[in-house]
Amino acid sequence: MTRTAPTLAALALIMPATALGIEATGHDAITTPGRPVEVRAKFERKLFGYMRPDVKRAAATIDVLGGRHAAVTDREGLARATVTPGAVGVFPITARLDRRGDRVATSRLFVFDPARPVAVVDIDGTLSDLPDWKVPFVGHRAPTFEGAPAVMAELARRFQIVYLTARDDVFDAGTRRFLALHGFPDGPVLYNDLGLGTREERAQLVPGNHGAFKLAVIEGLRARGVNVTIGVGNAETDAFAYERAGLPSYILTTKPGAGPSFRFTRYADLRPRLVADGWLVDTKGLAGALAGK
Repeated sequence: MTRTAPTLAALALIMPATALGIEATGHDAITTPGRPVEVRAKFERKLFGYMRPDVKRAAATIDVLGGRHAAVTDREGLARATVTPGAVGVFPITARLDRRGDRVATSRLFVFDPARPVAVVDIDGTLSDLPDWKVPFVGHRAPTFEGAPAVMAELARRFQIVYLTARDDVFDAGTRRFLALHGFPDGPVLYNDLGLGTREERAQLVPGNHGAFKLAVIEGLRARGVNVTIGVGNAETDAFAYERAGLPSYILTTKPGAGPSFRFTRYADLRPRLVADGWLVDTKGLAGALAGK
């Protein structure tokens, strides 16, 4: 999803910094007890609309787990610190630029139980039933697919839910409003980084690269002891990431595929499959109700 145009990016580079506001966005982080994890916050100059040139080489402070960490934003506008939590839980993260302390980025550090399974779930086309081009305008109140909240709520009784999306973090507030609107389970939201400032950001403007991005995130989670167990998505890039990671993969689509992913067109069809695969326990009448029986 493109958030800028080249002409606007060029304009942002020549405008004086004093004319621009600062946008601060916290990134959720996930690990398990005793495993180090990088916590991050992104700082961008807000020009207008979704124009966000990165704030580079700026001193910042990150507060997490009772400690204060000094950082300097990198070429992608990210301030970073590494911490090693000792216990399972959810912990607040705050970050701010030292010269612009009024712009505070907030997020959470999720320290998962390594024995509990994790379901990685996409958002666009999987939970949000809205064309991508409409997300910047009405993504916060997008409709969802019939049965999706009920299936996700049931999954959350056994699984820890991680929302892994190819959206840029500029849509963080709207994404969280959408999830809350439909009562989706609480959980960390992990974003892509799209833009024109670096080669890595530009590469993610190509949708075909999103599968490699998601696979790298899943591998990173596993390296920190996170028990990633299944994946739910809608795109071929989702199927690529989940299948390459060796996950049972569930893809909401009308398109056929050559891989082992289970492809479904309704959540009423997904739930019986999750029961059959042993991920959910059937309850009297629910499977039939969702299947329209």
